[in-house]
Amino acid sequence: KLFSLFNQIIWNDYEKVVHAGQAVITQIKIPSLYNKYSRYLDGLNIQTEVFDYQFKSPITFAAFESHLDSIRFWIELGCGGGCLKTIKSIQEKGNMRPRFQQLSMNGKEHLINALGLPGPGIESFLDQLSNASLDYDIPIGLSIGGHSLEEYKLVIEKSIPVIREILKKPYIEINISCPNTNTGRALHDSVEEIEALIRLIRNLDSQIMVSIKVSPDAKDDNLCDIGALASQHSRVTLNAGNTQFRTCETVNLHKDAISIGGGGLSGPLLFNRTLEMAKLLSQFKLPLIATGGISTSEQIIELQRNGVAIVGMATGLVKNPFSIVKINRELQKKS
Repeated sequence: KLFSLFNQIIWNDYEKVVHAGQAVITQIKIPSLYNKYSRYLDGLNIQTEVFDYQFKSPITFAAFESHLDSIRFWIELGCGGGCLKTIKSIQEKGNMRPRFQQLSMNGKEHLINALGLPGPGIESFLDQLSNASLDYDIPIGLSIGGHSLEEYKLVIEKSIPVIREILKKPYIEINISCPNTNTGRALHDSVEEIEALIRLIRNLDSQIMVSIKVSPDAKDDNLCDIGALASQHSRVTLNAGNTQFRTCETVNLHKDAISIGGGGLSGPLLFNRTLEMAKLLSQFKLPLIATGGISTSEQIIELQRNGVAIVGMATGLVKNPFSIVKINRELQKKS
């Protein structure tokens, strides 16, 4: 009975499991073989560039996490860079819990979340970041979100001067693809508003790299419109992929397993669409970023053959962060 009660309390809300894992990561130390930012990477020769931003590995952490100890953990294990979780202008709690679950599909583990982009707000987040000691000489991005064009602009204006001071190689990612907020994709259909954000960023900083994170649920014509826009501006690229919206019923979860009835699916099933997007967007000759369903060296190599420079991993890092070391070494052997 006690085991059954524990199982009901913990496993009916996977967010508790994630928080427990974060607490463990905070307490442990990286083995000396991998500390001081992954010395083993220097001998692998798997670096790649996005414009003049050098990534020692094509593996990066996708913009899904703000737990800074976890981010340091992944960097020390060999991520070539990454992007901090989407932040908005003011503190938001996100959707009601439960909003994060683990599930099995086609014999493989996946995650589904409807967190709704909870966070402290840009000013508090920048204060935290200033004291975070993320002084690695690697590209680290900040993902920008909002409910309106004006909110995106406000967050950009507040963030660029600060991240230029506290991160050695900062970049901006404009998240227009969140599937589990009411306005998470509102910007996707307005190329004019996306261009307005690019112009604002360029007025504030002429050199900072910009990534536009597009949705796998978007139509191909829409993706090509945004690809064409990015190709018209310097140092602007696309992040092809994100979670894909699924209702609870379509992934065999009870309708109350996610408080809003569904959320963004992540995991192996997303890879085919990620590859489709890379092939589609390769026509624009951009150093693409690809995110969604990526967990093997073979997948990374296939994406690289289709215009992708770096990949963002999320579910793979949550389930097995030490896969970073394994994949990096496999990439070196296959290069």
